[in-house]
Amino acid sequence: MNKPNAFAQQLIQGDAAIRENYGIEVLSADAGHSALTLVVTDAWVNGAGFTHGSVAYAMMDSACAYACASLDVLGLTTSGNVTYVRGSQAGARLHATAKVVSQSRRVMTFIMHIFYACRNEI
Repeated sequence: MNKPNAFAQQLIQGDAAIRENYGIEVLSADAGHSALTLVVTDAWVNGAGFTHGSVAYAMMDSACAYACASLDVLGLTTSGNVTYVRGSQAGARLHATAKVVSQSRRVMTFIMHIFYACRNEI
């Protein structure tokens, strides 16, 4: 992991319970960008056999918070829009990236991507 600045590191450490509950690993948080990963467990699979949408939303929320904190700003999500293009199942490793694309005095806008590699992929 690229070592986050002290402000971002404090937020990441403060989120330990959330990261542990979801199994989120922070790969980087620097200069308005962040990257996270997790492996989907059976506990996060819904009745249809796919990863529950809340997992992707939690990754989005955390990745945006860490990207924000990497700019020495503490923020919270006030609105989020997720378009689910493809489902994943247990064992999938999800990767999330967030990037600040605009910033005003009170609002930051992010672009966020979540993608996965099946455990059989190299």
